[in-house]
Amino acid sequence: MSEDSMNDIDMYDIDDDDNWVDDIDEDDIDMGEWGPDNPNYIYQHWYDTLEQSYDLTIDPDADVGDVSDDDGMDGDGTADVMTDLALYEMELKIMGLQLELHELKSRLKGKQKRGVPQRTSRLTGAMWVHWVLHNPNQNTCYERFRMWPATYIALCNTLEQNGLLRNTRTAQVTEQLAAFCLVMSQCWSARSVADRLQRSTFFVSVYVRKSARALCQLGKSILQPNPVPLPHPNVANNAMYYPWFADCIGAIDGIQIDARVSSKKHIHYRGRKCTTTQNVMCVVDLDLCFTYVYAGWEGSTHDARIFTMCVNDSRLKFPTPVGDAYYLVDSGYGLYRGFLTPFRRERYHLQEWQDGGLPINQREGFNRRHASLRSVVERAFGVLKNRFPIMRKMPPYPIRYQRLFVIACCTIHNFIRKHSGVEDKLFKEALKGMNPWVDVIVLQPGTVVPYISSGLRPNQSSDSTRYMGKIRDVMARHMWEHGTFE
Repeated sequence: MSEDSMNDIDMYDIDDDDNWVDDIDEDDIDMGEWGPDNPNYIYQHWYDTLEQSYDLTIDPDADVGDVSDDDGMDGDGTADVMTDLALYEMELKIMGLQLELHELKSRLKGKQKRGVPQRTSRLTGAMWVHWVLHNPNQNTCYERFRMWPATYIALCNTLEQNGLLRNTRTAQVTEQLAAFCLVMSQCWSARSVADRLQRSTFFVSVYVRKSARALCQLGKSILQPNPVPLPHPNVANNAMYYPWFADCIGAIDGIQIDARVSSKKHIHYRGRKCTTTQNVMCVVDLDLCFTYVYAGWEGSTHDARIFTMCVNDSRLKFPTPVGDAYYLVDSGYGLYRGFLTPFRRERYHLQEWQDGGLPINQREGFNRRHASLRSVVERAFGVLKNRFPIMRKMPPYPIRYQRLFVIACCTIHNFIRKHSGVEDKLFKEALKGMNPWVDVIVLQPGTVVPYISSGLRPNQSSDSTRYMGKIRDVMARHMWEHGTFE
């Protein structure tokens, strides 16, 4: 997995020193590459031509009239090089070139001077953010930041209380986080955000990165399993899933997130749809919250490879189920204790059931309900992408920050789920057909979830596979004998 950096995308403005251009020397101005379009090239070319044509020695630093003959006068006192008229014409040409060169240098220097101030609106960034948060119509805040004002303020307070972001002399936390939210939720460029907040692009670049790192730190306590007693209410209150999936604690799947990388890395990051993506493995519980996110892998990487890396490396602290608990996964991850897959070579995906028809055997019946409950991960991905369109069109930030953006957005996703619940528009749409019960909490250090062991390597032996296979066969038989399929 490569994490080489790309070049930064922002041109930094200088706001503090308005007289910085006075210290520039004309000799320091970049006149471009050496060629016919370079004024210095034209200037030197004319001098070389005159020297070769008239055998003269010309000092470029001398006055225009300081042109001397190498041989002087011949014996009879007559000029042996040119007439006075030719000398006069040559001096005029040199003066013209000097004047043209001076004008070009002045024009190039003038381009670097700060002209009329660009961002002079009386509605400053702090004033605009205050207006958005305290607008009587709360839809304004939801459309801009993709969350309700109370949730946004609570997120800012949480970041500040944990020391992840702090108010500065020039910008409060609400404005700092606003720069990040506008880039993530509106796909605005750095210059568009700078115009809206009346700040420099340097300000936007700095605080987008700072906010991403702060949210990733907050994610260590938010992107955690929720200690909900089993069976989960969304299973216990649904006759389609209970009692067969009573020990299910969530689902695992990969998601392709748009990535911007250099042309040298296109082959490695080319995903299933022939676009450059990063493959992100996510664990989602039955409340549509992310409990584990592993981002940054190249789009061409298979889901099974990422999964194997997570569960076998104790440093990655994968939330391994213990006891009878298990995750729902697809066939690509493998059947092991703690990971339940559907039957192979049978209808499985929900799209295959859209044309109607009932299962024709117990394996199809199991696959249909397995796919229905596992759809929580697809719903969570849908909410995430609808809330943050940047997941579909990533700006050309360095790849290490593109990885942080994914984790930061998942952190905000969980925070909104905790504070807004079913009142959030996107969650309300995603929870149709599910029990809207939710009691998501932020775990404190040392909190123990009885059916999860962080960093424990699961048993991937053949005995483990046979054990889960028997459980799956029993579940399928009981569903077929006692369940109803509509």
